[in-house]
Amino acid sequence: MYVVTGTTGNTGSVVANRLLAAGKRVRGIGRSIDRLQQLSQQGGAPFVTDLTDTEKLTAAFSGAEAVYVMIPPDPSASDYRAHQYAVIDSISASLERSEVTHAVTLSSIGADKTDGTGPVVGLHRMEERLNRIAGLAVLHLRAGYFMENTLAQ
Repeated sequence: MYVVTGTTGNTGSVVANRLLAAGKRVRGIGRSIDRLQQLSQQGGAPFVTDLTDTEKLTAAFSGAEAVYVMIPPDPSASDYRAHQYAVIDSISASLERSEVTHAVTLSSIGADKTDGTGPVVGLHRMEERLNRIAGLAVLHLRAGYFMENTLAQ
């Protein structure tokens, strides 16, 4: 079974749909059962939680062969960096507790830099933190840019 965070978003939905099309079992994480209906209709297992809820996230990751993780944007967060760090801490702890052995992260070009890259600094921190998890094989996808990002602008 594969677990996909951000299942209702631009990248997570593609990951979930491709896995389902390949006949894989998928548990999709989202913040709303209503938005997870499409996944459910396609045979996926919806799992509602906020990524900062470590207990629920650990339960969601348990038994997974691999997990796709990302930090969903939260433009309403009063402290964007603190939100990123809370998600990173929760994802990391949940991966460790559930003993997942493989993970793919949505990162970004610039995540190799320690500072001066705005929100990408959080992705640097996520990569560094996940790289330290014993027994976890992790692949960081450093995307350049998504055209969908211009929609909000």
